Amino acid sequence: MQYLLDTHVALWWLTEPKQLSKKAYDIIADKENSVSVSSVSFWELAIKSSLGRVTIPHNLLSILSHNNIDVLPMVAEEALSIVDLPDLHKDPFDRMLIAQAKYNGLIFITRDQAIQNYPITIIKA
Repeated sequence: MQYLLDTHVALWWLTEPKQLSKKAYDIIADKENSVSVSSVSFWELAIKSSLGRVTIPHNLLSILSHNNIDVLPMVAEEALSIVDLPDLHKDPFDRMLIAQAKYNGLIFITRDQAIQNYPITIIKA
């Protein structure tokens, strides 16, 4: 299976894994699964870090790689597919992640309730 982690899920995996549901934890921990974090999440984390809202580990990319988590770049086709999403969620980062999950047929792991209204498969984090 192929999974995309919401930004908060990736951060919890690295800093507070007990925040995750057992199902989400087991999926991320299973090396047989293809788990990704979007480049969009790094943009979101960098902005929140510059505002003092989160702390990003200095070796974030190597930690993710060590945990068998890939980086999914945002490509133009995915960005343009946002046009087809209903306007149910106002956060532009979440809308980009939803578009990526939908475009690529990925299962999205999140705890954001508003995302559940989109036509993508979700696992509760």
